[in-house]
Amino acid sequence: MHTIQRTTHSRTDPFAARFGQSLPRGMREEATGLSWEGFLAEFAPTGAIRLGTWSTRRDREDLVTCQATIAHADDIMSLQATAAGPIGAMTSMLHDIGAPVQIVGLHQRECAGTVTTFLLCEHDDRRCWAYGTGQTADEANVRALIAGANRLRPTR
Repeated sequence: MHTIQRTTHSRTDPFAARFGQSLPRGMREEATGLSWEGFLAEFAPTGAIRLGTWSTRRDREDLVTCQATIAHADDIMSLQATAAGPIGAMTSMLHDIGAPVQIVGLHQRECAGTVTTFLLCEHDDRRCWAYGTGQTADEANVRALIAGANRLRPTR
């Protein structure tokens, strides 16, 4: 388990300090005073669920079929899901591995040449914010979903 370091003299939004754009309300209040490293450790944690490969292809009737290699603890799985988009496909895959996530809120922006996604995730009446980045919106969304699944994963 990691310890979050809060700076005692800084009560700022770490995302705004780094990129000049504020975090979404709610997430900003939770992140106030965190260093950039502390922000990443809290909202984009590396955990038991890790994404290996990811690919998307167009399917019938505006659907996409996504394939992924996901590690969950010591198990490595190849998964496939067809949905209205990559978020739906990854949500389905996470459910299949026993790490369900419901998206309650989504905020997205472009900064520093990458797409940034902030998700408010929920499972079993527990909510958390998650953060992901990517070259595309879909890549940022999938990374934020993985972060949300890791944050919502029960600690044992």
